[in-house]
This record gives sequence, C-alpha cells and structure tokens, in this order.
Amino acid sequence: MPAPHHPTPPQTTPPQTTPLHLTPRRPFAPEALDNCAAALATGSLSSINGRFTAELETGFAALHGARHGIATSSGTAAIHTAIAALDLPPGTEVVLPPITDAGSVTPLLVQGLVPVFCDVDDHLAMTPEAIEAVITPRTGAIMVVHLFGGVSDVRAIRALADLHGLKLVEDCAQAHATQLGEFHVGTFGDIGMFSLQQSKHLTSGDGGLCLTNDDALAARMRLFRDKGWDRSATGARSYPVLGLNYRITELQSAVAVAGLPGLPAVVARRRQAAARLDAALSTMPGITTWSPPPAAEASYWCYPFFVPAALRDEFGRRLLAAGVPVTPGYIGAPIFECLVATADIHAPVPHTRDALSRLIVFWLHEHHTDDDLDAVAGAIGAIARDLEGQA
Repeated sequence: MPAPHHPTPPQTTPPQTTPLHLTPRRPFAPEALDNCAAALATGSLSSINGRFTAELETGFAALHGARHGIATSSGTAAIHTAIAALDLPPGTEVVLPPITDAGSVTPLLVQGLVPVFCDVDDHLAMTPEAIEAVITPRTGAIMVVHLFGGVSDVRAIRALADLHGLKLVEDCAQAHATQLGEFHVGTFGDIGMFSLQQSKHLTSGDGGLCLTNDDALAARMRLFRDKGWDRSATGARSYPVLGLNYRITELQSAVAVAGLPGLPAVVARRRQAAARLDAALSTMPGITTWSPPPAAEASYWCYPFFVPAALRDEFGRRLLAAGVPVTPGYIGAPIFECLVATADIHAPVPHTRDALSRLIVFWLHEHHTDDDLDAVAGAIGAIARDLEGQA
C-alpha cells in the first residue's frame, strides 16, 4: 500500500523591495556644542557646583512641576538613588511589572530588596487590581513603570499605596513629559526617575534624573549620588549615609540643557507620528495597534503594535529586511526570566506573556517625516497582506 500523501504547505516568498532609507534622528540641539565649549572653558567638568547641572536639575523639575531635580550619571543610577533614599529594610518586597528594562530590577537586588512582579493589562499598564493581588505583609513599595511612554493609572495606584502604607516610585525612563490629566508622570509618587540615555526623548548619551516634592528624600538622594558625602560639614569629612559616585558630568548636563526647551515639541511630534501610523495600520489584516490608557497623553518612546504570535518573528525579519528598524518581542520574555539573578522567580503573568508573543516595536522618533511614516506603514501593510491567513 502506498504511503499516504501529505501535501507540502505552500511556501511564500516576501516581495522583493528596496530597503527603505528613513530619516535619521538628530537628537542633540545645535546649542549643545556651544554649551560643551563653555563647560570646557571653565577648566572643570565636575558637576559639583557646576552651572549646567544646576540648570538641568532646575529646568527639568520645573517642566514636570516638581520641587526638586537630582541629576545622576545614568537612568539606572537614578533608580538606584531613588530606591536607596527610601531606606527600606533588606528583604522588603517591591512590586513592579514584568515588562521593563534590567535597570528597574537590579537596583532592588543591590539594595537587598525582593522584586515581586504583577501582570499588565491590555494597555501594557499596571493596574491597582493586579498590584493588590501580590501585596503581602512584606511589601514596602510599588514601582510603576510607564512603558513605551504610556501611563499606568498612577492616581489610583497612589491611593492604593496610601491605603497600604507603601512607598510609590515611578520609573519614567521612557516617559519624558508624559501626562495623566493635567499632571506629569513622575510627580504622583514619592520619587520619579528618568533616563537621558541615547534613545530617550531628551538625551545626553547617558545620564538620569530624579524628581521629588519631598525635601527629606531630595537631601538623601543628593547624598547618595555623591558617595554619601555631606559637603556642608566642616573639619573631618562626613559620610552620614552609604552612597555611590553617581554624579553626572557637566558635559552631559550641557548637552541635556540645550535640548530641554525643545522637549515638549519632541513629544508633540512623536504623538503626531504615532497617530498617523495608527490611522494607517488600523485597517490592515492581523494588525492590532497599541492604545495608551484613557486620560493619558502618551509620549511614544517607540511605536508598539501587535501581530499574530505565530507570525511575529517572520514579520519582524521581513520588516528589518525592508529597512524598518523594529524589535520583535521587545525584551522577549518577562524580565525575571532574562536576568540570571532572578531566574528562580516564577510569576503568573499570562497577559504579559501573551503581549510579548505578539509585540513588535518600531523605533519611531521625532525626525521621521510623514513620507517616512507612510513608507513604514506601506511596508507593514504589504507584509500583513502577504502573510494573511498563515497564522
């Protein structure tokens, strides 16, 4: 008897296209060169009593409606500085989401704290309900991560934190000048933490900032980022707290200060660009656009969208071949599975896993032209039509 015949599934060949050449980002303001020259002319690039660092701290705080700005050498340093200022006992649990960068998690581990992960919703945001489900008697703080320039309902999370007597900090590394109602994220919690890393809305290559309205926390953060050194003391040096050297340099601050006045326009343009892509992608087969929570004005650190999980990697491969800068799956797995130090953590986060399995991140920026965006949408549409029905 002849063996049963199993037809070979049809093989599709992506259409041959010339890779796109999208407009590159130009993240540094022209005034940055003059500022750097002025900093160099002083003969000192230390931020201790530095003019540009003071301007950056004051200006960034004012833009976001905060009383204090404390600059640091990186966004991770900003998170570590904030967490250290809370002075939580070792073993204290801190709730955070599983879609984030390692920089949100490692400062907790260094401080002897225990990260506890709650699931995210359809907006990739934390919710009070998901947070409350993992609060225990050992919980001491909540770290909200405003992913991709979106917003979690931090007003409701603030109320939850107050109800349980918990500290609240906001990781705003991807959410510069992002608003929830009339207020900026980073000002709802005890401390807001920001990054000036190369890909961020406002950048100096690297660097970070903490914002707070609490005078005591501001004082502790200033000590921690300067090795715990109380420079106001006379006589023998005084190190009243354990700290690290997380000082920003005057060159970093000089670059960031130059870009600060243009930050609202950067965010506004990214919103316009995202809206243009949303309109184009909303009718494409198999494509689901990302939506920030209601009442949020997202700042779009990137442009996330979703495709069927079975097609994600192929979709991403074809987009990259077409010259569209994307990252399929973003971090690929919940962050606790990406870090050796948290590999033994097992958290039930089904929405997170589902989202990552379907997620593609397009690295949108403010200098993409409308023609660029239309070309990107065209490439996504062509691939979506070619792969339609294969999921």
